[in-house]
Amino acid sequence: MNNKTRILITLLLIVITKLKAQEYEKVNGIWNATFIDYPLSDKTSLRTEVHLRTVDYFNVWNQQLFRPQLSYQASKNVSWRGGYSYLKNFDQDINTDPRVRTEHNIWEQVQFTLPLKKASFSTWIRLEHRFQEELPLQKQKNLRSFDFSSRIRFRLIYQKTISKEQAKVPINLVLLNEIFAVMNPTGIPYKFNQNWTLLGLNVKVSDHLRFLSGFQKNTIAKSSTNYLKNRLWNTILFYRL
Repeated sequence: MNNKTRILITLLLIVITKLKAQEYEKVNGIWNATFIDYPLSDKTSLRTEVHLRTVDYFNVWNQQLFRPQLSYQASKNVSWRGGYSYLKNFDQDINTDPRVRTEHNIWEQVQFTLPLKKASFSTWIRLEHRFQEELPLQKQKNLRSFDFSSRIRFRLIYQKTISKEQAKVPINLVLLNEIFAVMNPTGIPYKFNQNWTLLGLNVKVSDHLRFLSGFQKNTIAKSSTNYLKNRLWNTILFYRL
């Protein structure tokens, strides 16, 4: 056995050992959300997002989220957003007391779109500045305190029109992937947090109403060796006033 073969076998054994060392917890969920847009001018608008998320299908609360924001369309293919998020994060164990961990965060985002023939690529980068209740949670709210951290999110979206050109209800196939990374105090991403992948359909019902619905898989780091896999159906309703 030559040295190259030994090296390849050693690397393969290391990878296999590493994969076996990972522990995966699996849940199934349903995510529903409503996005409401209110135009202020040709370039600016207000948006309000409300998200209701469960695990064990509809049986157990996972998260409730409220996210108002301001949007600015700098050009046809570049937009900026910024806003505030309020989150209620529920422990999977319904008997945990207290069960809800609150988070407040302020965020800013830039999105770029590359139009293609009957398709498009777009990407956005979001910075989140998070104030989360410190663990372990205290039963008395006046004893609770918040810690601060930052996170960066990078989303890549591909959309392709699959309906006929003159269809009354245009339908796009959507594929997206989003990576979350925790940032250190100097602002450098240093640790994987989670990854989202979605395959679905974007359906335009009218100039004011559309919805995105599809299957999503989230892989979330709970520790260096423990991951949560959430398989869910995600549906978002977009309404423009």
